Amino acid sequence: MATALLNEKLEMFKKSIEDIVAVVKNTEEAALYVKPSDNEWSAMQIVSHIVEAVAFWVEDLEALLVVPGAKWGRNHEHVRRLAAVDENVVSRITQEDAIAALQNLVPKVEAALVKVTEEDLVKTAPSYNQNFDGKPLSFLIDHLIVKHVSGHYGQLVRHLEKVQ
Repeated sequence: MATALLNEKLEMFKKSIEDIVAVVKNTEEAALYVKPSDNEWSAMQIVSHIVEAVAFWVEDLEALLVVPGAKWGRNHEHVRRLAAVDENVVSRITQEDAIAALQNLVPKVEAALVKVTEEDLVKTAPSYNQNFDGKPLSFLIDHLIVKHVSGHYGQLVRHLEKVQ
């Protein structure tokens, strides 16, 4: 792993996953599928999104380590992102499966981060998402993996306060 900063990012990621797992474990399973409104995801949709998104961004990170400068990313209409939160798909995810999938993200992220060097962190590449175009690899790690998950933890907590 390149730096103490990446160690810190990994610890932040682990903590967010542990916090999300604790919430999912301590919530009645039926409540995980309740949407607070038509315009909001259920808790299980949030979890499914986290699992899919982290896997997606880790794959892009690893690919950029192999092919620096390649075009990367996606927008909110990416098919795998949409499929991950589809209610029919989410209804088949059990509480136990969700917890296992969340926990499996930690070694996946850790395995990717150990490959990152100091030099990699500042490398930039074009993106399919204009908001991410030309951002350094450190942005992908910090914003799309670490802060993305911690933000969804907050969303999950706020959501469950509305439906319980």
